[in-house]
Amino acid sequence: MNPFDLSGKKILVTGASSGIGYETCLAITRQGGTFIAIARRQDFLEKLIEECGSENSFIAADLSKMEDIKAIVDTIENIDGIVHSAGIVSLAPVKFYTEDLMNEMRSINFDSIVYLVNLIFKKKKINKGSSIVLVSSIAGLFGMKGNGIYAAGKGALIAISKVWASEFANSKIRVNCVSPGMVKTEITARSIEDLSLEVIQQDEKKYPLGYGDPVQVANPIVFLLAEASSWITGQNIVLDGGRTSTI
Repeated sequence: MNPFDLSGKKILVTGASSGIGYETCLAITRQGGTFIAIARRQDFLEKLIEECGSENSFIAADLSKMEDIKAIVDTIENIDGIVHSAGIVSLAPVKFYTEDLMNEMRSINFDSIVYLVNLIFKKKKINKGSSIVLVSSIAGLFGMKGNGIYAAGKGALIAISKVWASEFANSKIRVNCVSPGMVKTEITARSIEDLSLEVIQQDEKKYPLGYGDPVQVANPIVFLLAEASSWITGQNIVLDGGRTSTI
């Protein structure tokens, strides 16, 4: 038996239209599983299904809207796992915090998955033995200037994953986090606009293995979804090319 096999497993993936979420969907299909892709951009989701096959499905939804979250849960049948990859980044020192910014960041990065998991469990739409993986960030573990609101949301994911791991253990449902460093995604590209190419290049030099690629995060996520990780729950795996191992 291949312990990484996901045959017969259906995984709900948020933030699936690009980056880590998109690559996670590809990795799930490579291991024989199927997915339900969640994101706002329908054209990107259609492209994903075209690439991965019609046995998969998508729901175009805005996770900042409670009515969309309720619609997702009402639409899906029972699932065998959840990957929360949806997220937004906005750099802001403390004096530039606003209520709108805080609400926007929190609603996508943290609140959305809390409401989604809450409703999925209430409606009993997750199978025994399932696995939940939350995509956090090294920002949730280490203080980086200007990153407070983003870091708070990502740190909250790590904290609540440990609580859920304890609460769901009786159903053999595992909950873990992965915390990537800088990964080459659309969000990274937008960071270059905010910080300048020179600053980004200097930052990448701090990564012994360089910036990551989405597939280098997707593959560990698939490991956490699969039987290969059946004795792992309540953990946070740092994926950062050695960035936080150096002084």
